Amino acid sequence: MTELLGLLSDAAAPERVRFDDGSVQEGQPEPDAPITVYAVGLDRVGRSRRAGPVLDLELRVAVECHGPKQLDNMEKLLLAMERSQYTVITKDELQPGEYESAIRHGLGFLIRVPVALALEEPTGPQVLEPLIAHMDVARRIQGRLVDAHNKGIPDAFIRAHSSATSVMSDATGHFEVLASADELQHFAVAVHGKEREVSASTSSLPVIIRWE
Repeated sequence: MTELLGLLSDAAAPERVRFDDGSVQEGQPEPDAPITVYAVGLDRVGRSRRAGPVLDLELRVAVECHGPKQLDNMEKLLLAMERSQYTVITKDELQPGEYESAIRHGLGFLIRVPVALALEEPTGPQVLEPLIAHMDVARRIQGRLVDAHNKGIPDAFIRAHSSATSVMSDATGHFEVLASADELQHFAVAVHGKEREVSASTSSLPVIIRWE
């Protein structure tokens, strides 16, 4: 969340960005800020294993713009999101009533922030000690699945080995999948019932996966 707030603050400067942590009680005036950010929910995406067991989570964050410059601020923030690791939730992805309940004043949008919760498993005898957890930010990888003639392959299932969630390629072969921060990624790809294991570098995006 700290990195996201820093990115939004840089994009909106000199306008002030405020994080609403819920400490303002009902009936009290809210601090004056043209941009307000607050967490909406934390959802479980799945489980995966990298250096150890990982719980893949997705944090949904609302960004609200207020005041006479709200349209200008919205444009600056949305442009900054396009150049970042974060994903803006599109209109088609919103659940019924989700926008109205999340954006309370002015104009705004929702951001999807992938988070990986790594759990340390005890290696010795069981002891009555609390389990220690560390937070690592995962990322979403954009890519395209193509055939031998560089034509996009639609309706194929793609899953990164670092995640437990599969996605389906669109009509042009494009996809977006949750994965770890590792540069070299291993994918399970299924086309018309046939599955293969494919490795690809993600040093530059979108990554191209070839089905030959």
